[in-house]
Amino acid sequence: MNNNAPIGIFDSGLGGLTVLKKIQDILPNENYIYFGDTAHLPYGSKSHECIIDYSENIVNFLLNKGVKAIIIACNSASSVAKTYLESRCDIPIFEVISPAVKNAIQLTSNNRIGIIGTETTIQSKVYSQQISEFNQSIHIKEIACPLFVPIIEEGLENNKFTCEVVKLYLTPMVESAIDTLILGCTHYPIIKEQLYNFLSNEIKFVTSDLPVAISLKEYLETNQKLNLNGSGKIEFYVSDDAEKFQNLGSKFLNNNINNIQLIQL
Repeated sequence: MNNNAPIGIFDSGLGGLTVLKKIQDILPNENYIYFGDTAHLPYGSKSHECIIDYSENIVNFLLNKGVKAIIIACNSASSVAKTYLESRCDIPIFEVISPAVKNAIQLTSNNRIGIIGTETTIQSKVYSQQISEFNQSIHIKEIACPLFVPIIEEGLENNKFTCEVVKLYLTPMVESAIDTLILGCTHYPIIKEQLYNFLSNEIKFVTSDLPVAISLKEYLETNQKLNLNGSGKIEFYVSDDAEKFQNLGSKFLNNNINNIQLIQL
């Protein structure tokens, strides 16, 4: 595999851009291909079969683009599709769940960890299972927050309605006395301020962007696949509404997105 080959990243929509941004910060010379499956958003309310099918189509697209590694920057897809996708790829596939789990276990002081995510992610129990494998004494509180992704995808995170939704979902977290909260969806960092405002300042937040970026860097270094001379080029592809993706995606990356291509898989 050519070291100059790009890294593929995909998500159901905009959320994976939080992962892309962190990876780009740590690996600025790598080239990237990002696919946002906006036609099928949100994944969190879809069946496992649909998510696997969507993910396989995207992975095949990325493989045809010659990527050297793939990041599943979507918790729903990570929770149900990673094993299947790995069986059909000969390049490494990184998911966003395991790195966040390890980070949360390191951070908790009272062994009480909260997890918020889509319905698919929470129902899969993938977070709680992985946490229990490390430490069975940790108390886990999981809550599905299905309205968060649509709110973020519509750019409504600063609407007062969002604060009411946060209160509705997260009140049980306060009652559970957690000290660490896993944001089990790559969209959720966009509403981190709203979550902070409702929860105690002492609660530690865990996102997957930095742990995944570190894992990717370690793999590339260990296997001598780093691109040391690349320009940091990013190609963007979406399956629907490129204009909306451009307008909102620029906010996620704190940079204008201009080269978005619409493609149907």
